[in-house]
Amino acid sequence: MKHKLILFIIALAGFTILSAHNLFIKLESFYLKPNTETLFYVYNGTFGESQSILARDRMVDVSMVNPGEKISHPDTSNWYEKNNQTILPVKTGNEGTGVFGISTLPRINNYTPEVFEENMKHEGLLEVLEARKKSGEASNPTSKKYSKHVKAIFQIGSELSDDYTTELGYPIELIPVNNPYSLKVGDELSVKVLVNGKPMSDINVYASFNDRYGYAKDDSPIDAFQARTDSDGIVKAKISEVGHWYFRTVHLIKNPDEGAEYISNSSTLTFEIKK
Repeated sequence: MKHKLILFIIALAGFTILSAHNLFIKLESFYLKPNTETLFYVYNGTFGESQSILARDRMVDVSMVNPGEKISHPDTSNWYEKNNQTILPVKTGNEGTGVFGISTLPRINNYTPEVFEENMKHEGLLEVLEARKKSGEASNPTSKKYSKHVKAIFQIGSELSDDYTTELGYPIELIPVNNPYSLKVGDELSVKVLVNGKPMSDINVYASFNDRYGYAKDDSPIDAFQARTDSDGIVKAKISEVGHWYFRTVHLIKNPDEGAEYISNSSTLTFEIKK
């Protein structure tokens, strides 16, 4: 019985590593009124369900850009938790297109070969598995130092602004090239991936909307859109539906000097499209 319990705990730990990978900032509506209090929700899990609380001591940066203003840092003592969601009440500013971002401190996970393989499939990093096979490391345990850097683009009132292009200085960022709130169904949104402030070419980016997300039986991601960035670090996705959207990506490198075999920085970008 004790042996079965240990196996169950190990399996549960592996499931947690897989299922709680993605971090998203969400709002009930990304269309806000000027100079009013609103709630930003942190989903730690999937786009549709927050599966665990994001610990406050993991937030190394919380930044907000109200239209026409400099980057500010909301008081995180106002955070509270409910239904596995971390929630922050903040006040909006004047009309325009703003940004809200969170960057987390890194953590290190140790993996069995099997759990690491599932984790890489979950993140869509199949090239990492191929490299491990070629080098003869596929059967070796490994470790990953990971952190998450997420943003939401919101619209206050009807007046558009360029504040959505503000860089928050995160290790990895998704920056819209054109304003999401200028788009309608059928238009394209271009998004640039920056790694340490520089465009990252040939990196996998996923995008989807509403309830069109999830994972296949082999734990590979199911998203409405997937492509690799071009030489300028840009991907383009056709806006095919109204509702809440996300873009997401992961940059992973092998660097044992950082206290783990792999270093991972993930990023998500959320926004809303109306009719």
